[in-house]
Amino acid sequence: MSRPLRALIVAVPATGVILTAAAAAAGGFTPVQPWRWLLIPVCLGGVLIAEKFPVKIGLEQEVTLGALPCLVAVLLLPAGVGPATAGLSVLAGGWLMRRPWRDAVYNAGNMLVSSAPVALIGPVPPDPEAELDFMATVQGALFILLNLGVGVVPVALRTGRSYWSVLKQTAGMIWPASVALGACAVSMAMLAVDSPAAAPLPLIVLPLIYRMNLAIEAHAKSNEQLAGVLAAQRRFLTDVSHQVATPLATIMTNLTMLSRATRGESAQEAVADSVAEAERMKRMLGRLRALAHSDEDVPLRRELVDLAELTADVVRAYAAQAGTSGVALVTEVNAHPRIRADKDLLREAVANLVDNALRHSPRGGRVRLRVDRGSSGPTITVTDSGPGIDEDRLSHLFERFQRSESGSGLGLAIVRRVVERHGGTIQVQSQRGEGSAFTIELPG
Repeated sequence: MSRPLRALIVAVPATGVILTAAAAAAGGFTPVQPWRWLLIPVCLGGVLIAEKFPVKIGLEQEVTLGALPCLVAVLLLPAGVGPATAGLSVLAGGWLMRRPWRDAVYNAGNMLVSSAPVALIGPVPPDPEAELDFMATVQGALFILLNLGVGVVPVALRTGRSYWSVLKQTAGMIWPASVALGACAVSMAMLAVDSPAAAPLPLIVLPLIYRMNLAIEAHAKSNEQLAGVLAAQRRFLTDVSHQVATPLATIMTNLTMLSRATRGESAQEAVADSVAEAERMKRMLGRLRALAHSDEDVPLRRELVDLAELTADVVRAYAAQAGTSGVALVTEVNAHPRIRADKDLLREAVANLVDNALRHSPRGGRVRLRVDRGSSGPTITVTDSGPGIDEDRLSHLFERFQRSESGSGLGLAIVRRVVERHGGTIQVQSQRGEGSAFTIELPG
């Protein structure tokens, strides 16, 4: 154990004891209703039961129901008595669960540090008014914040991570449970003052929350299993793409050699058709591989990318295909934005849009690739002069395997996935008979 951690284990309980003594001295002995003293054994019993039979009200959260009776005791018992009751109850709970003495002492010290400032404000009076109701709510919020702030310090020291990053992560995980516990405790305390018999009523919501979290947990497990299936599917697509690529390359080479040796017109047409189909299969395998890679959680290889240069590279790569198809491929650069992006993935996305536009544009048509700057960042727009897209297909256009007349439906799915991984958006505008325009907008 590191020296800072050992010092922390001593400092927090010592600080808690000092704060509790200060709260008792400053608050004096405030007379309270006799029934409130029953909260001492109730708090102890509640913590012990919560420790023995833990019922978390959130997934992967360290907030258990043991904090509930502690906060109620702090709100209703005299200053000094409430924190001492809560701290000793937590210490007894740690002993019952055979926790290491360091953890038990630190948790008890954390309870004292969290509850002493709350107790210093004073217990809920016998006849609370509206402003005192608000004060009890403030006390509950203060307790939650202090308990969380002190509780994450050992985690930060053990892991070597920044305190603020650990605090932010932990708060993001436990805030629903903490707010539920705090609201329940404050409600119970306020009800106990006016009508002690009605004080346990807020506890009714806790089993409901627990059942809801069981359903959420089952849903999370289902999602985990689904993620495993999708990961296996991605590995399968990648493996198939690699395994088929080598024999496909051999087939294409042999077809090229055969086309040079074949003299008959019908044979030439058969070989040309075979080459075209082999090329189409090659593109499909490349897209399957790209889709599998874009789905992986591998970090993007970001570098400074000039979007004007990237689009110029795509135009050069597709110039021959455009010439063969009789389609004019032009560029329009209205800005020269530079962004940090994965150049290969982003180029693949733009190339898919250009390939899609060329295939759907008629001979004599035009495909325009425009680089500009939009309201939120740089944009890349690919416009074709094709037949347009039916309105009923627009909402499903970027879903994978949404097959069109001349494609497998993978290209646009790859584009959307790549753009989303870069934090951008893609939109399409199309009118039947007037072509389509796909616009990628990236964060500036």
